[in-house]
Amino acid sequence: MFIPVLAANYSCSGIHGDETSVSDFSTLASIFRNPPAEYSTAPFFVWNGEITSSETDKFLEEFCSQGIRQVIVHPRPGLITEYLSEEWFEQFRYTVERCRDLGMKVWIYDENSYPSGFAGGHIPSVM
Repeated sequence: MFIPVLAANYSCSGIHGDETSVSDFSTLASIFRNPPAEYSTAPFFVWNGEITSSETDKFLEEFCSQGIRQVIVHPRPGLITEYLSEEWFEQFRYTVERCRDLGMKVWIYDENSYPSGFAGGHIPSVM
């Protein structure tokens, strides 16, 4: 039991710049029940249809209701909102703002489909 508690104590010790002081087991248990956003699980937030603010709200609120405090936006095949279009960037900005409002972190998986470097077909095949 000592090693897991020691490891847990170290993992909550502020490696991301926010010091979280853990002086007793009940504090540690509390942090595990409701971890800061940077220690939350981070599932893919798959974008594979038409991306709208209302759909984004629905998904982010559902993530929050399950204790998820960070997401990875991941464009996938089936995306109707054109990848890297002005509309796509507007929706991504909206997602970042909503995550900020909800106390969430947001990451981006910056590829649309595979292979890496393909950029959803925006990179010419001659390169």
